[in-house]
Amino acid sequence: MLNRKPGSRDFSLRLLAALAVAWVILSCDQGGTVLPATVQARTVDLGGGAVATLGSDGSFSLVQGGTTLVATGAGTPLFARTSDPDDPDGWHDPTQPDSTLTTLPIDLTTVTAESVDDGTSTKAIHLVVPAQPDDTALISLALAADDGFYTGLGEQFAHVSASGRVTPMFLTIGGSLESDTNEAHVPVPFLVSSRGWGVFVSTRQAGAFDVASTDPQAVTATFEGRSLDVWFFVDPDPLAVVARYNRLAGLPRPLPRWALSLIHWRHWASADDVISIATEYRQRHIPTSALWFDDGWQTSLDDMTLSTSMFGDTQAMMAQIAALGFRVMAWSSPYFEKPKGAPADPAQQLYEQAAQGGFLVQDGDGNVFVSPDAPVKVATAAGAGVPDFTDVGARAFWENVTATATRSNIHGFKCDYGEDFIPNLGNARFPIAFSDGTTSSTAGRLFPMEWHATDHAVLDEAFPGDGLLIVRASAWGGASQADVIWPGDLDAAFEHQGDVLPGGAIAVGGLPAVIVDAQTLAVSGFPAFGSDTTGYRGNPTRESELRWMEHTALTIVMQVYEDGTARLPWAIDDAAGAEYQAMASLHQQLEPYSAILVRGSQTSGAVTIRPLPLAFPGDPATYAIADSEYMLGPDLLVAPVTTAGATTASVHLPPGSWVHWWSDQVFTGPADVTVDAPLGSPPLFARAGGLVPMLPANIDTLVEASAPGVVTLASQVAEMQGRAWAQGASSVVLDDGAAIAVNDAADGVTVTWTQGASATNLTLDLDLRVRTGASGPIPGTVDTLTGPPLVALASPSALAGSPTPAWAPGSAGHVSLRFVGSGAARVH
Repeated sequence: MLNRKPGSRDFSLRLLAALAVAWVILSCDQGGTVLPATVQARTVDLGGGAVATLGSDGSFSLVQGGTTLVATGAGTPLFARTSDPDDPDGWHDPTQPDSTLTTLPIDLTTVTAESVDDGTSTKAIHLVVPAQPDDTALISLALAADDGFYTGLGEQFAHVSASGRVTPMFLTIGGSLESDTNEAHVPVPFLVSSRGWGVFVSTRQAGAFDVASTDPQAVTATFEGRSLDVWFFVDPDPLAVVARYNRLAGLPRPLPRWALSLIHWRHWASADDVISIATEYRQRHIPTSALWFDDGWQTSLDDMTLSTSMFGDTQAMMAQIAALGFRVMAWSSPYFEKPKGAPADPAQQLYEQAAQGGFLVQDGDGNVFVSPDAPVKVATAAGAGVPDFTDVGARAFWENVTATATRSNIHGFKCDYGEDFIPNLGNARFPIAFSDGTTSSTAGRLFPMEWHATDHAVLDEAFPGDGLLIVRASAWGGASQADVIWPGDLDAAFEHQGDVLPGGAIAVGGLPAVIVDAQTLAVSGFPAFGSDTTGYRGNPTRESELRWMEHTALTIVMQVYEDGTARLPWAIDDAAGAEYQAMASLHQQLEPYSAILVRGSQTSGAVTIRPLPLAFPGDPATYAIADSEYMLGPDLLVAPVTTAGATTASVHLPPGSWVHWWSDQVFTGPADVTVDAPLGSPPLFARAGGLVPMLPANIDTLVEASAPGVVTLASQVAEMQGRAWAQGASSVVLDDGAAIAVNDAADGVTVTWTQGASATNLTLDLDLRVRTGASGPIPGTVDTLTGPPLVALASPSALAGSPTPAWAPGSAGHVSLRFVGSGAARVH
């Protein structure tokens, strides 16, 4: 919150009549009509019953259907600037008020306002604060707080709700957390409210959001710079607001299919070590499609060459891995070691070549910037240089080095480190210079994106559509290059962020933190999140390890970390190994459902993992449980267990009918219910009307394999399974064009299957107990409407692998249907 001095809100009206606005909107939006000012105030009709008003007194409001969604506080202008005549370009911490500086209102008559229609129901207004006087250090936006649920702002670990705290939009060193940073690795200046509006501050500058913290009645956003670019979005559906932001900021890349299967990583010791673990996965039929080599796999730092001293015959090893049906990813960081004397290894030789070519980032004095944080060998290296990805030559140099890895059949990278360019060191600017003129105030957010884009150029050339990046740092719009966000070094058990650890350190957080993180990232433009399952700091307990796996099995990306046998579930005991197999299998079976969610995020900006307050804005009881429950897409509610020793779970169910995945029990919400939740059965509920396509359970890998006994997706590609809970109409379209539709009507439930390019057969479990077409379950006869006739069999087990269409009664209220080729049938 900025200090506002008395008398600072005197706005001039002299320019109102003459104001005309003609600003070009962001390149990722098309169209829009610029609206002129009126004599007293500007009223901008956004369409769909949404109206924005910019008052001559600096006030602002957004109204939808006669209801005010958001407005400025009484007597508080929408925009203000902080003046520092002595040092306007010095460091000014946006998270801290400075009573020594003067804050002045910005005349709204100088602000351009444009309604932008992208053809959807979600409306947008784009405001641009023009360049302010040279003494301007900060610009702020101020709104009145209300009783809505606020979330977004990128990666968060403490709470899904943004209320009651100041959230920095920049990484900085220091603070109370055990990581010695403020953990702002993926800051996104987008805030969404359950009341159906959102605000996006389109800047890369350092800033902060204060959401009812300094002043419980106010929401403010404060950023460096002399101008400000702001978007407001309005829609009765808060998730549509998020989608509209996503379409503006930049949609994510498609993911390779194997990214939706389990990814296993560790620090490997040898080729025998790799092949032993890979073989164990296949023998135990734990579905897995990728192995990830953590740091230490290279000859030297970032030379991208598989170490023969570690792995021996690397070609033979990679061939064995491929035969077993695994893609390989590898750890990477953006550094070249600076030698202390003569180059001691290839990485140090690369440093000298890059330095001679002028390909490295410089410090403020024109010298090569030397990172103090890179993971170098201190005996021979004096820090590390960082490639300047704003330079064409530097990008080509890095691409040439990185291609060494892809030539070894490495299909992706875990991009670690690369967060050297913070905006400040204490109260001073961080001195840095890139070839394009970028400085420290924006470099911290731009650098990772430029690095990731360069890596993707290499992957796209080598493996079109089949490469993957898992990254640590990014910013808004970064999902167009950052396929998966990984949260860094978290605690290994049930720690919440802020817990005091033995020894007095303050926890970054464990399992509860990643449940929060997956949600805030998903509503900030990053649909795919993969935590280090079981954490990194310290050691998990058997229970926390398995509970963590239950959670990540029910997210978009399941990546599991273990170092040595201490974290391998099957090395703990047989039961742990069996539960691991079950969770990995469930995750992979849900791949068609997850793929639909990811495709929606890539085409329309739809949200994959959904906080309950946004998915059910009419149920305020969801506010209190947002940290511990979420929707995986529209149809699955997940409530991971995060309490040691718990065997039951209390779950809040929003309005509607819900079916417990494991017991098949039906509940009616809104309600708080208690269910059994032993290890291996995490609280999971299907929404009535839901439709979840699934893969067969016996598939070992989603990529090709030649080793005997490995069951590949290709060998089972004709088979699709699924579960449906008939209520109203539902449908899904799979990636190969196959489609399932379920229509609940008075005369019965009609199921239509349209085969795709690869999936030709469907086996569907249809739950009729929650249908609305008629009261109660249907007694159970099936008429074929189109396609070959479905014959009656005695039980669902008899349908498995049937070469002809068939149906069978299941447990109470269930019917199982099997289609062989396209067809439709009505249960009545």
